Amino acid sequence: MFCHYKTVPWFIIHVFNCFKNVSQLNDSKLVKKADMVSKHNSVLQEVAFEKFTPGSIIIFRVTLEPRSHEKLGALRSHLSQFSPQYQTGSLAENSPPSILTKPLMIIMSKLTLADMNVLLYHCDAEEREDGRGCYHIPSWLPLNYGGLQGLMSVLAEIRPKNDLGHPLCDNLRQGDWMMDYVSNRLLAKEGALGEVGHWFQAMFGYLKHIPRYLVPCYFDSIIQGVYNTALEAVFKRMSSFVQNGSSLVKQLALGSVQMCGVDHSWAMPTISPHLKDVQSSFNEVTKEEQCFVSLAAGLPHFCAGVFRCWGRDTFISLRGLLLLTGRYLEARNIILAFAGTLHHGLIPNLLGSGTNVRYNCRDSVWWWLQCIQEYYTLAPDGVSILKCPVKRMYPNISEQKPYGAGEQPLYDVIQEVMQRHMHGIQFRETNAGPQLDSNMTDEGFNVEAAVDQTTGFISGGNRFNCGTWMDKMGESERAHNKGIPATPRDGSAVEIVGLCKSTVRWIVKLHNNGHFPYAAVNIRRGGTTYSESYAKWDLKIQENFEKKFYIPHDPKDYEGKQPELVHKRGIYKDSFGSSSPWCDYQLRTNFPIAMVVAPELFTVEKAWEALGIAERKLMGPLGMKTLDPDDKVNCGIYDSYLDNDNFNQSKGFNYHQGPEWLWPVGYFLRAKLYFAKEMGKETYDQTVNLVKNVLSRHAIHLERYSHKLFSMKGMTSKHLSVSTGLPQLTNENGQHCQFSCESQAISMASILEVLYDL
Repeated sequence: MFCHYKTVPWFIIHVFNCFKNVSQLNDSKLVKKADMVSKHNSVLQEVAFEKFTPGSIIIFRVTLEPRSHEKLGALRSHLSQFSPQYQTGSLAENSPPSILTKPLMIIMSKLTLADMNVLLYHCDAEEREDGRGCYHIPSWLPLNYGGLQGLMSVLAEIRPKNDLGHPLCDNLRQGDWMMDYVSNRLLAKEGALGEVGHWFQAMFGYLKHIPRYLVPCYFDSIIQGVYNTALEAVFKRMSSFVQNGSSLVKQLALGSVQMCGVDHSWAMPTISPHLKDVQSSFNEVTKEEQCFVSLAAGLPHFCAGVFRCWGRDTFISLRGLLLLTGRYLEARNIILAFAGTLHHGLIPNLLGSGTNVRYNCRDSVWWWLQCIQEYYTLAPDGVSILKCPVKRMYPNISEQKPYGAGEQPLYDVIQEVMQRHMHGIQFRETNAGPQLDSNMTDEGFNVEAAVDQTTGFISGGNRFNCGTWMDKMGESERAHNKGIPATPRDGSAVEIVGLCKSTVRWIVKLHNNGHFPYAAVNIRRGGTTYSESYAKWDLKIQENFEKKFYIPHDPKDYEGKQPELVHKRGIYKDSFGSSSPWCDYQLRTNFPIAMVVAPELFTVEKAWEALGIAERKLMGPLGMKTLDPDDKVNCGIYDSYLDNDNFNQSKGFNYHQGPEWLWPVGYFLRAKLYFAKEMGKETYDQTVNLVKNVLSRHAIHLERYSHKLFSMKGMTSKHLSVSTGLPQLTNENGQHCQFSCESQAISMASILEVLYDL
């Protein structure tokens, strides 16, 4: 019979027999030493039982051998910096000089928030762009991040259960591979990240020489200590709103770190070299020194390569993830980089890598303009952005005048957007055809947008393309929906009208204050050119909005041409002038966006009633239904794999026809708060309670699902850890959707904006 001290180095062993007879192992008559075994850098001692009476009890007391004792003592000394009682300079005074004599917080203070993106996050696709993937635990699964969050998500499951039988713990006991992965991925980086890599390497140098059964415990202590130190450093670099905010504010603000990083597979468009404080880092792809952060749309599907950066998602997210967190310089650079891409009066939907750029949406440029307005309002000296030079990719497209070297102030770029829309935008996408989009019909590649001179509304699109965020293109030949947009929303989409009104109102204010040199735009009609002032444009939208978008209770008060299509009253239409009139009257989640950016368009009482209807009909546990559940084409289960004969569902055709998206909740709640104030104190207090109750569900989701393990379709192993963040969407009634991004920039940004309003 053998007592084998598995993965335990050589100990000094004492024997307690029947709780009273104490002896050294060498003197015992019951057990004897067996052979020494070397395994995994450890010397193992086997103990053989020779004379052991049945019913007896034997206890072994073990003491670390001197070398292990020394290493463990040094390790514990360095870990003491993570305790609340730690005093700077108290670390290992008797140790030889090394990276460990410097407190980790000093090293962390050198890291930028872009560096923190690498240290804490980076999903598998991002890691592969750096030549690696996320660490794969044998007989289990890859971690969901290459950074510390990947380990923290799993350790948080192990820790409360003391689940030392977990594959991660077994992997740590078996060898040093995971420790080497953590340190080596950082050692490959320059600057402060490399210093953190050296710090890990030194700490793991101690950890590798203590008993293997202790390795999981101390590995957890190291990772948790570094993770918490990193978070402390992150929040110190953010705004007072985050620093003094609730735990929910801080959790959502980490979305800024999660989504904002430097993508080395390709660079953001180059901005003017005349700008100050532009982060520089040589990029192997562009061969240029300029390299700054971009904003990923979502993890894991939209974070790397050509599908990382989307104009619409970037600017819906920018206020929440960059401006409210205090990352003004990075926000400015992204705004100016996209300004340089302006073409045909639009900015790209998919930025791609320069070769895959697509100008196929009508709303991205208006979200971009809204973000310039938000920067102007929130950033220190925000007005200065208007004079920042913009390096144009297409300097000769302007109808005003050439710009020499391709640079012009931002206010000229803004004027070009407004002017191009007033003249009318008509073009065919570059490289149109199946090589660009295999699902699009030929007509879908024709892009149109213009100002309706009667109403002042931005109008455009056609029934074969998708110009707004509800951009699902049919893909199923079997169901005959291929090439047909599920929600074309052509005509005047309500949120674009609201965003345009917000911009025009702001330009009037800028001009009156002397910050914008243009008071009007030119209009060409029948060979004649005349001007229309921004003030007149603003008034035209104001006068026509409720006439065209509000559906009153009394049919006599309604100007619509097809009253038989009305199926809900007291709401605002989703669009005006659609090629499919039924779509104009659908109840969707978009009108609250217009309420937030241009509340002056809405009569308070009408707005309040419409929000109440939306709450009753569209509100889900985490998100909002993208279509009225009473609509005949509503379907709340999104399945992009499904290919059947159902026109309205096959190949995920119902992407925006019922599934519950999270980001519209932010605009709905912000609209509720705004109009509740207008309704009076009692209504406002009740609304604040409602908003807090809704947000508590998002807080619970983050608390439960930051570390929760989901069963995933097609996985042979039983679990896969998910990303930490709020998802892109859920299926009906808040059910998990396996096709959704588990962490989406616009979801976290919009909820953070609600907290800021509160």
